[in-house]
Order: sequence, then structure tokens, then C-alpha cells
Amino acid sequence: AGLKFRVLLDTSDSNEIFRDILIDATADFETFYRAILDAYHFSGDQMASFYMSNENWDKGHEISIFDMAFGEDPDQIMPSVMKTSFLADYVQNEDQKIILVHDFIRMWI
Repeated sequence: AGLKFRVLLDTSDSNEIFRDILIDATADFETFYRAILDAYHFSGDQMASFYMSNENWDKGHEISIFDMAFGEDPDQIMPSVMKTSFLADYVQNEDQKIILVHDFIRMWI
């Protein structure tokens, strides 16, 4: 089974820029991230994270491109890692909201 995501680029003007991404439901978040990079012709050399979200677009659990668990407090909830996090484990409904922050310097959301 496949999943279809409408990926909207947050811009400062009124133009809506989006891509529809079709991806296998068993794919990991890194594969999804690479598909988004390809669709927008973005380079893959930036720090990036997905955030699970809700109807209000609040940032929830983080899924990062890199493992951020180096020497951190064991009681702190650390971000998951894209390569080992699977879409099927996180997508709870057909209108699931997910925020992607690509390039933390420019804050492409």
C-alpha cells in the first residue's frame, strides 16, 4: 500500500507551492525526506527534522536526520532518527500533519 502526501512550501508571498509525493507505506522517514528533496530540487547537505503535528500545526515528536543521542540525559526524550523511523508507525490518520524543517539557518518549513 502507498501513502500520498501533499507537501506545501511555506513562503512569504501568497503563492502556494506544493508537490504531491507518493511513497510506499513501509518507507522510512529518510526515504520520504529524500523524495521531498528530489521534488523541490533541494540539496541534501542541510540539517533537517520532521515533527509530528496536529490540526493546529504544533510541533510534536521530532524525527531527525541524525542521531542526536550523544551523552544526553537518559531521562530526556530524544528525537527519533529518520533512517530507523517508519511512516507506518507514525501516520495515524489520512489527514496526519507533519512539519519538515529543512535548513535550520534559512528555516525552510
